[in-house]
Amino acid sequence: MNIGIVILSLFIGFFIGWSIFRRKPRKIRLQNSNMDEINELGRALAHEIRNPLNTIKMNIQLLGEELGEDKKFARIESELSRLDGILKSFLYYTKLPTPSFGKIDINDIIVDVVEIIRPRSENISIEMRLTQNLPKINADGALLSEVLHNLIQNAIDASNDNGTIIVESGRQSNNIFFSVSDRGAGISPEMLDKIFKPYFSTKRSGVGIGMAVVKKIVEAHSGKIQVQSRLGKGTRIVIEIGII
Repeated sequence: MNIGIVILSLFIGFFIGWSIFRRKPRKIRLQNSNMDEINELGRALAHEIRNPLNTIKMNIQLLGEELGEDKKFARIESELSRLDGILKSFLYYTKLPTPSFGKIDINDIIVDVVEIIRPRSENISIEMRLTQNLPKINADGALLSEVLHNLIQNAIDASNDNGTIIVESGRQSNNIFFSVSDRGAGISPEMLDKIFKPYFSTKRSGVGIGMAVVKKIVEAHSGKIQVQSRLGKGTRIVIEIGII
């Protein structure tokens, strides 16, 4: 088979798949049972797409090796990897694990996550302002770590060179709160209502799942999210979880 036809076919297949998954979902009203069926169908479809996608990616790599290094092959492989990332994010969002609740010290979670992220934060500094001896909360430590990872990574992406991110913890009435602040560009008022919607992203390469996952996890903990943002000043996101 002519190599040009093979590559053209791969481009067409990739474009169709990319178009389907980047299309904005229509607003429809459905019963919960129907939504469960649609989510299950979506997960099955994503799994079915990933299998041929991986096959295409493997064959692109083989073609690249056979025909020599080519920027076009590298570009195709990069876009296939990005599409695979979109599918992975979709699968994770539609089937988040059920929380495994236990007594959690939020400061321990914050310190662990910051120590993991710091080495790859480059020229962005992360400052912790933690209130000591806080009461424990009934939560899933792994899922709250996921929340913090998303919030801190978003703050890094929003920060300017040599910027500072502040991670805080404290008590407010019968709740423990933790927050992540940056001094980036801020979020416009019209965008604030959209940041928790799946597939909405202000980042060029963003999938738009991170903040939707944050909202889902916080809701599973019967918690609250507050977003404080001013254009040109930065953004602070506060999560509140009830004390045991």
